[in-house]
Amino acid sequence: MDLFLETPRQQAERMLRQQQRLMEMQMQGAAVQPPVQNAAPAVSSADEVDPGAYSVQQDSYAQELAFDKRRARRRRWTQRLRTLAMIVLIPLGLAAIFLASYALTCILNGASPSEVLEHLAVLGQRLSDVVATIRAGWES
Repeated sequence: MDLFLETPRQQAERMLRQQQRLMEMQMQGAAVQPPVQNAAPAVSSADEVDPGAYSVQQDSYAQELAFDKRRARRRRWTQRLRTLAMIVLIPLGLAAIFLASYALTCILNGASPSEVLEHLAVLGQRLSDVVATIRAGWES
């Protein structure tokens, strides 16, 4: 991305603003200097920035740079959220698929709805027994 490109419309607007500034300065009686297009801010011997020197390109570059930093920060946050969502949602999705396939297998084998609930309760009990066994082995 080239941040120094100006569309013809932007260039015309900038030239119009410069002409208006020149006319205002003439009306005030100030000394008129021709506008410099790619000028860096003029620095005096006291290292103060001359407010008369102004570069549209520097200003637009600073705006583009700030926008790019905000966009990069937002991209990093969305990537972190996406990664966290994948870490949480993939195991939950696999568990849901397993439970659905287990229930459908029971139904295809001729189980009634109450029997399916019993099978799921037994499955939950087995899972809690496995978790208790792992916890007991971990603590010892």
